[in-house]
Amino acid sequence: MPDGEIKKSYRKLAIKCHPDKNPHPRSSEAFKILNKAWEVLSDPQKKRIFDQTGSDPTSRINNARFANNPFEDDLFNMFFGGGGGPRGSPFASGPTFTFGGNGFTFQSYGNGGADPQTGPNGEEQPSLFEALKGILPILMLLIVPILSAIFSGDTSPEYSFVPSQEYNIQRNTPKYNIPFYVTDKFQEKHGSKSKRQLRNYDSKVENLFISDKRAKCSKEQIHKDQLIEDAYGWFSVDSEKLQRAENFPTPNCDILKGLNLL
Repeated sequence: MPDGEIKKSYRKLAIKCHPDKNPHPRSSEAFKILNKAWEVLSDPQKKRIFDQTGSDPTSRINNARFANNPFEDDLFNMFFGGGGGPRGSPFASGPTFTFGGNGFTFQSYGNGGADPQTGPNGEEQPSLFEALKGILPILMLLIVPILSAIFSGDTSPEYSFVPSQEYNIQRNTPKYNIPFYVTDKFQEKHGSKSKRQLRNYDSKVENLFISDKRAKCSKEQIHKDQLIEDAYGWFSVDSEKLQRAENFPTPNCDILKGLNLL
């Protein structure tokens, strides 16, 4: 891969990951790992050492297969989602993405400190990281859109059940006619969809609304029942306490009653 493509990918990732530009709690960590990867890939000698050993070329200890190797682990976890197993092992427990016969395959290794795998002839098999480290520059290009999605500045939901200056376009769900509100970007994103697709979208919003109200209503009813029970003593009833309990507001249950769902 041309050095220009690698440099272009690094700049895109650096903008996304820089702590001053990115509010994500792990942006600083991602930025440090990215800089470390760039330091290696931009230096032919360091890249050659890394391609041969899979170790940090700047480290004094880079010739032991099972030595503590935070550089390899950090790169492996960054690109393949390692699950935080013992450092220095490319088979740390946690989910990883590997290349299977049908493309990407999801696997989970649970033997964080297990011995290296061997083939049928007893020969040691190369680690997944060693098998894939040759395509590390390509992987840097692939993760640009992934990080763009993760670190995107626009994290606001598509719709709201409360109108506002931003959510100013009203829509209604198909069955119960529940109003909800979308932004100006809704038409841009969903304008090309058919009426059936838009109806399915509205139905999903409706189902989420009802599920949320049912969950909250259940909590309200449990709390109200507890208040009523507390009003009853062993030998008498606290009438004032009972009245307050019976008048305890249950707004989410009231909404379900208004929809004839309770």
